Amino acid sequence: MLRITVESEEATVMLRLDGGLAGPEANELTRTWSRGTFAQPDQQLLFDLTGVTVIDVVGMSFLAQMHRQGATLVGGAATEAIVDEIVGRSESSAIGGSGVVRDGLSGGEFAFLRR
Repeated sequence: MLRITVESEEATVMLRLDGGLAGPEANELTRTWSRGTFAQPDQQLLFDLTGVTVIDVVGMSFLAQMHRQGATLVGGAATEAIVDEIVGRSESSAIGGSGVVRDGLSGGEFAFLRR
């Protein structure tokens, strides 16, 4: 089961994902996302992955696409390797050459939060 919590502020929209980003949940998130965006053009999109417990190839592909489009991926202790793999893939096929900064939270970057 995947729970998505959306928190929107003036400059940022954060989607907190909790649970499994695999199977039907990953497919549904991908389909839902393709129907329209959660963020306005002037808002930074951030995915908080600290609560993700499992992820499959569809979930990884979705997050990689979001990262290439400038979204920030925030990983915790359990998802650090996932974020590293996504960012590594995105860098090898970079679009627009966005940099990676482990401490920053701007577009195309990522950070690690430890709880």
